[in-house]
Amino acid sequence: MLGIVVVVLAVVAGVGWAIKPTWQPWWYAATLCGGNLSGEDLAELLPNERLQAAEDTFGSGHGPLRCGVNKSDGRHFVLKTEAQIDMGEPLGPLDMEFTIPRDLHYAYPRSVPGFYGKFGPVIIQDCPKLGHESGGRKRRLVTNVYTNKVDNNPSPQSLRTAVRIANGANAEIGCGADPLPLPDRVEPARKLSLSQAEGTMCGWLAQGALPRSPSGKEWQVVAPTGERAPVTSCSLIDSGTGESAVNLTGWYGDWTDKPFERLLSANVRIPKGHSSRDALLGERFGRAKARCAGESANFLANSYARDSLRSVLPMSEVRRLLNEFAADQAERRGCTGLELPGRTVHTDLH
Repeated sequence: MLGIVVVVLAVVAGVGWAIKPTWQPWWYAATLCGGNLSGEDLAELLPNERLQAAEDTFGSGHGPLRCGVNKSDGRHFVLKTEAQIDMGEPLGPLDMEFTIPRDLHYAYPRSVPGFYGKFGPVIIQDCPKLGHESGGRKRRLVTNVYTNKVDNNPSPQSLRTAVRIANGANAEIGCGADPLPLPDRVEPARKLSLSQAEGTMCGWLAQGALPRSPSGKEWQVVAPTGERAPVTSCSLIDSGTGESAVNLTGWYGDWTDKPFERLLSANVRIPKGHSSRDALLGERFGRAKARCAGESANFLANSYARDSLRSVLPMSEVRRLLNEFAADQAERRGCTGLELPGRTVHTDLH
């Protein structure tokens, strides 16, 4: 009898282990991350193999809040979530994402203040209940979702996971941000005609004279973000080639200064009398500056040709567009101390 019981238990255990990849997403959703995950979304994000829970600090009442799922070896993650207040420290959640300022890989819908970063979704929220730091910086809740070779492109599942984690961390830490709506899809930003762009944050592009496009065809505009987003974006697209001629982005918060200084010092030959803290124009990009809500704001214009070392547009035109973008952003957000690059195009270091 004892032998039969042992065999039955072994069979049951073996069957349970065999089907573990099928039921484990729902088990992890019920037991990890303070109950902020969805089994249905996890079933799409997690690989169909045996996994194990990672360290879970949700429920501790303070940040950083972390949780996730590892491979069966316990050393490599397949899904990792982090939510923490950005303190502006080196290697912090935003500094790690922005090694250098860059074009947005993918901006999310306007209801979600974030974008798809180098490693997965990033959400940035101001925390009104936590006030400002002693230096005047806003306290911001930064939520990162890292997916290891599972979600290499923006998906509804990874975005919903990030939103769920952000909402849970917002409540647990007492951030005070408005709860984010749960999106049901992720759509690429549409290319708009100039007339269609007039009602967007990038409507200023339709109000002035634009240079001729490289193909000679009409210009299109991509306007993926709202005017109050933590990172804003406008792009001018050549409809003849489908390629971007210039990408304009606004970056808000003191955390943006160091990445911009690295960008300039690593790429531009800065002459005496200038420094990497200045508004400058390089051979393929330019930087403008301002003060918005008591913190730094940095504005970037990129014009990179795909198979050339030259900019797509003449840098005189890139500078004009950057200046107009920065001025429009400063007016919309009540910024002061706007600094624009001069006419000099500083040569590349490389």
